[in-house]
Amino acid sequence: MLSTILRTIATRGLFGPGDLVLVAVSGGPDSMALLHVLWEARDRLGLTLEVVGVDHGLRPGAARELDLVRARAEALELPFVRLDADVARERRSGVSLQDAARRARLGALAALAARRGARRVALGHQADDQAETVLFRILRGTGLVGLGGIPYVRDPFVRPLLDVRRAEILRYLHRRSIPFVEDPSNADLRFARARIRHRILPALAEENPRVAEALVALAAAARVQGQGQGQGEGAPVETIAALSRRAAVSVGRLSARGGTAAVDVAGRRRVVVSYGQIRVEPTGAGSKSPTPEQGRLVIDRPGAYRWSGGTVELEEVPDGQFDADRLTWPLVVRARKSGDRMRPRGGRGSRKLSDLMIDAKIVRGARGTLPVLTTQRDEVLFVPGLRPAELGRPTPRTRRLLRVRFVAATGT
Repeated sequence: MLSTILRTIATRGLFGPGDLVLVAVSGGPDSMALLHVLWEARDRLGLTLEVVGVDHGLRPGAARELDLVRARAEALELPFVRLDADVARERRSGVSLQDAARRARLGALAALAARRGARRVALGHQADDQAETVLFRILRGTGLVGLGGIPYVRDPFVRPLLDVRRAEILRYLHRRSIPFVEDPSNADLRFARARIRHRILPALAEENPRVAEALVALAAAARVQGQGQGQGEGAPVETIAALSRRAAVSVGRLSARGGTAAVDVAGRRRVVVSYGQIRVEPTGAGSKSPTPEQGRLVIDRPGAYRWSGGTVELEEVPDGQFDADRLTWPLVVRARKSGDRMRPRGGRGSRKLSDLMIDAKIVRGARGTLPVLTTQRDEVLFVPGLRPAELGRPTPRTRRLLRVRFVAATGT
């Protein structure tokens, strides 16, 4: 689960190094998992965390739940702030109690973030919440933007758990013996969302056991279509315009599934979906995924990848050069470009690859043929014959090590 969340954080750009992040925690399973995941990853992400509990004043038990949150914050040695939300002020004609509570909560959190200088407020919505939200909007009537569901980012709010199912979260909590409470309103059938969760979705699951995944995929497809029309959150790597409805749904399903995949669309184009990042590239008859001849390989997992003159191997081993969890997948293998720079491991600053290759006495004729491993941001990580980059260097907290090497083909 942690790797999925880290991937979401990286691909969606939820945090940046040095961010002060307010973690909104109610004591329920989702927000308690969010707190502990961010606490586990705080050093590798470079985050400073503060815990915030919001009391809506609607239930007598809420104060006791916030006592649990305060205790967990103290156990993790994190600051805790208790906020009171003015629900009555948000309760207007036609606004439900739950919607008024949501508005009051978000308003109080945003105001606190502004006072504290916090760039982000992390919320605990997860994939099942996404499915329920999409279905709720379908039942009430919605357009393309509404079908996009809960956004990953809407400043200052971010939702790192949106790619994780409720069942995964509960397993995480039980394995680590993390305490949590259940909000009784989640089972109160007077509320529409409770009826959707406990009645409507189970009934739909009898027809399609994967209905939740289908709704999440629908939301992803709507966001893709919305991006193509200049709507929605963020921007794809390249603008997606004029996709057919069928192609947009296919791309949405690929995006919801995660990893890297592609779908051919009209006009001799291919839409490539890679961990939420989307790009359009031309394709010819019989064209496959990027090849060494095209000068670029996208790598979404460890393995062996053919390159001109040999094979690039990425393998999780005890003596690897990189912290696998600090790297943002997918990675890219490409040829050297003019102006490429890298900060070698232990070096004081970045240097031109050409100068590093000269110092390493790499034969001039081989310099342009060696593979260059980079991040999606085009930061150089590895070149055969050179020290690995400082970026991704293992730390005492590293759990998984990744070894990268280039094995030349026999006779080359």
